[in-house]
Amino acid sequence: MRIVVVEDEKLKRLTLVEALTKAGYRVEGFESPRLALQEIEQRGADVVVTDIRLPQIDGLQVLERVRALSPKTAVIVMTAYGTIESAVEAMKLGAHDYVLKPFPADRLLLILNKLRHVRELEDENAALKQRLADRYSFHNLVGRSKVMQDLYSQIEMIARTDTTVLIEGESGTGKELVANAIHYNSPRANLPFVKLSCAVLNESILESELFGHEKGAFTGAIREKKGRFELAHSGTLFLDDVDDIPLASQVKLLRVLQEKEFERVGGDKPIHVEVRLICATKVDLWKKVEAGLFREDLFYRMKVIPLKLAPLRERREDIPLLIEHFLTKVGRPTLKFTTSAIETLTQLYWPGNVRQLENIVQRLAALAVGDTVTEEMLPRDIMTAKPALMQFKDKTSVPIESMIDELEVQALQWALEKSAGNQTEAAALLCMKRTTLRDKLKKHGMM
Repeated sequence: MRIVVVEDEKLKRLTLVEALTKAGYRVEGFESPRLALQEIEQRGADVVVTDIRLPQIDGLQVLERVRALSPKTAVIVMTAYGTIESAVEAMKLGAHDYVLKPFPADRLLLILNKLRHVRELEDENAALKQRLADRYSFHNLVGRSKVMQDLYSQIEMIARTDTTVLIEGESGTGKELVANAIHYNSPRANLPFVKLSCAVLNESILESELFGHEKGAFTGAIREKKGRFELAHSGTLFLDDVDDIPLASQVKLLRVLQEKEFERVGGDKPIHVEVRLICATKVDLWKKVEAGLFREDLFYRMKVIPLKLAPLRERREDIPLLIEHFLTKVGRPTLKFTTSAIETLTQLYWPGNVRQLENIVQRLAALAVGDTVTEEMLPRDIMTAKPALMQFKDKTSVPIESMIDELEVQALQWALEKSAGNQTEAAALLCMKRTTLRDKLKKHGMM
């Protein structure tokens, strides 16, 4: 540990510096508190030992300045019997300890040795926490569950290749985070990583975004524009919601994957690109193939390496860790959730998965007045996502109609999530007519 001693009496200062140096500490002594503070500001210190009575500024002012400059620096004040009140005031201001003059060097060494031991334990604890964090997180992906540990291993293996990847997972499971992790663990990490969501883009806009366009290619094309493939050259292109790509655009995308070249919209000059492609979808893409909405040859080109992400309800043990991660992310690491609040959150269905949990934690962190979040503080609107039977676990009696309604809501939520909101597909999943589905959605206020 590095110690700064502030003592205006030369003999006492030299004696103290010598004793602490012999004990193995790195020590510097200062007569002037101003010079001592300059040293601390420039080079830092683990411990400051300062007299209460000093010229220029007193020891309490030194304490306050040190606390402002370096909150982790411990301050030990030296005081005579006649200034014991000042020592008490110093403790209130955040001093680590005080010693009464005159004192043997052993008295101060005892305090310093205990402090060093505590610091060593704190460092070990911090290192352990970091090892655990490294073990249970991976490029903002967080989880200690087996499915997450397996996912980390898969990402590391996939990252070493240049093969096209198809990431499959429900909305909010972290598909973009996985794509990021693959890119930044690959040999292309220092090269471009370009993203594009293909959701609800019509054919002309999507093709302009993917392949770029020449000046005058269409109304509004006042200058040439590079597409995402050109921008991602030598790096990685991440295409989200590939299930929404129109069939006509799928043909051009297939050509890029096969021949690694394309023309801009309105152009005829072939442009060669070398890009690693990562695709993502929240629906069953094969069902789109069977329905004639997605090309089978493109499907197999994309799904060279499939990566399936588990929904949050299949890794509930990760929820406490995710809560800690999101609290740190929003600057409220000391905010604590009660055991009952965490138990309730782990029982929810989470149709929006990790993204929904993050949204809830952000909301609670913003509204929490104290340092604790209780079960009663959880938003009422998320309680409908609780597994239906869990709603009644503490009830003495329940009308069967209420239980049936809750089960029906859960079934409707599941079908809508599976079908990405497509009511025709949702009705088919529940083996009912679309009109019946709509009636039930209206009944439960879900549309």
